Amino acid sequence: MKHLAGLLAVTAFLAQTGASAPQGRLQTLAVSVTNNAGQYVPNLKPEDFILEEDGVRQQVATFSADPDLPISLGILIDTSTSMRLPVTVQGREKVPAALLAADGAAKVVLKLTKPDDEYMVMTFNEKLSVRQSFTSDEKKITELLNKNNVVGGSTHLYKAVGEALKEIKKKAKNPRKALVVLTDVHDTSADKVEDLKATIREMEIPVYTFGMRWDPWGVPGEEAEPGKSSYEEAVLKMMAVDSAGLSMIVDIPDLLSDYTVTRMIEFVQLLNIELRGQYLVSYAPASGPGAKAIRLRTTSPNYQVRYRRESGK
Repeated sequence: MKHLAGLLAVTAFLAQTGASAPQGRLQTLAVSVTNNAGQYVPNLKPEDFILEEDGVRQQVATFSADPDLPISLGILIDTSTSMRLPVTVQGREKVPAALLAADGAAKVVLKLTKPDDEYMVMTFNEKLSVRQSFTSDEKKITELLNKNNVVGGSTHLYKAVGEALKEIKKKAKNPRKALVVLTDVHDTSADKVEDLKATIREMEIPVYTFGMRWDPWGVPGEEAEPGKSSYEEAVLKMMAVDSAGLSMIVDIPDLLSDYTVTRMIEFVQLLNIELRGQYLVSYAPASGPGAKAIRLRTTSPNYQVRYRRESGK
């Protein structure tokens, strides 16, 4: 993977330390900064950020960018019936290509592991199954993914994502956490997306969504409205945006093309860069009831900032 060395080089950040932390409780933000080309911006300093709470400028108490901070990553794979198509031949066996692509993306994630990282693998159709609880044993997870070739059941995506986030929050040992969702989506339950949005806000864990679609999503043979995203595509993007994660969409008929495979690899590598290259910015929040409105930006108008509150146990 020739892309790996170049992309991972971005994660070699220098640790930055700001002023001493004031007394009392601190609010920590996990921050990603990109330029107009979508590239991660390294080597920023505390003075490069402007932080406000309820419109009032706040002093940065602590500031760091530690690429060696371990990660607890949940991997959630759709194994519903719709993941069966298209079918490709692997050796002598017929294999669902969409599921094969999802398993392959998960394996790329494992290649970027560090010794203290841990991974949990979950699958879902109408119910969530924890196939492997958090472990740092890459071989154990790879063997599980190699056997993950059975599909069936309906797609209860919203419920599965909410439950997966709760599993991560409850069982992860590392302070840096994330969830990767690999699905062709098209939720077939009666669940409400508003309930999922509330869970995402509560858990404060970034969600990285990798969606595989037909054109239009879900049902081959129907005509899509040009230039208009499907509702399901918008839901995947919502999960990412609301949690300060990322979303990528690929077309199922192109899954086995070199171009799509390269895009998949680069998306997983970008995920790794983001998680390891985030800035951690802390400040002392004002006392008083009610949620505080936080605004964080850089002194450069050419940089885009995404952030979320760091969650504890």
